[in-house]
Amino acid sequence: MALVERDSRELAVVVQCELLSLQRSAVYYQAAPVSERELLIKHRIDEVYTASPFYGIRKITAQLCQAGLVVNHKAVARHLREMGFGRSIRGRT
Repeated sequence: MALVERDSRELAVVVQCELLSLQRSAVYYQAAPVSERELLIKHRIDEVYTASPFYGIRKITAQLCQAGLVVNHKAVARHLREMGFGRSIRGRT
């Protein structure tokens, strides 16, 4: 995507994307910023997992709820995967 010149007058973005086999939407995509709540949840998950690496998803979820962060176990599983803990914690409750 770094090869695409958006302000080129010689080749349109559409043609550049076709030549590079890129989706045009990928050129224009901008990731949404991470919310403060999500950062807080991930920070707390990291604290709980570091203190008790043998906890599963549901126990981590219970710890978050006790701390006042209401989040379901599916969201905790997604955050753990994003943080790189997903493989080591899968299947434990």
